[in-house]
Amino acid sequence: MSTIKDQAICLRAVNYSETSQVVTLLTRDHGKIGAMAKGARRARSAFDGAIEPFAYGQAMWIASPSAQKLDILTELVQSPRFRLLRTNLSAMHAGLFALELTEAFCQSHDPHPALFDALAAALDHLTRCQRRDSVLAVLMDYQLTLLDEAGIAPVLDACANCGMIAKTLPRELYFSSAANGLLCGGCEQSFSEKRRISAACAAALNRRLSAENAPGNALSEAEHLLIYHFTELLGRPAKMSKYFVSR
Repeated sequence: MSTIKDQAICLRAVNYSETSQVVTLLTRDHGKIGAMAKGARRARSAFDGAIEPFAYGQAMWIASPSAQKLDILTELVQSPRFRLLRTNLSAMHAGLFALELTEAFCQSHDPHPALFDALAAALDHLTRCQRRDSVLAVLMDYQLTLLDEAGIAPVLDACANCGMIAKTLPRELYFSSAANGLLCGGCEQSFSEKRRISAACAAALNRRLSAENAPGNALSEAEHLLIYHFTELLGRPAKMSKYFVSR
């Protein structure tokens, strides 16, 4: 069994006993890992206290020889980098949503350094967000990056069915999760599962309209659309989506 060191962000933590936890970490160079953190809930431990979502720092663990068994986390030197997230409820909900989706769409031990960096940057940005529109802009941008890194990025610059490019698409636009992208008015009838969307929403999703400069109603529409898409991909609603579907 080998000992490994890497930067890590905690995606999820579950109490295992009075003193231990089972944690899911996204590491920069080794991907997602599941690990047992023995003694993490003790006042003095090698983890700087109990491990919670958003915990960030240098992790050390012993890799399990079996993919069916948890790795053993031996150390986590925690940094306060993302702790301000818990002072802004909207930003915290967006951060937890990002963590939940990351855990769902990342395969174990499949490294995605760019995704790790994108998640860290998104959480950093969320700690500075003061307005809900800013929170939605950061969340949407990260969700699109996650889909891209997972290899399932939707087609947002053309009709996913006929290939008509975005600049010639009519104002009547649709999005279908089954088609994994935009549909023009001529193609939408071929898909029973779809949502009609505005041109501003399509521009925001295609990043032709900067998320930070997009109107609030376009950001809200885009986030609702992504929640619908993630629900279809997962076969169930994400737990944290409830904090964004009612707005």
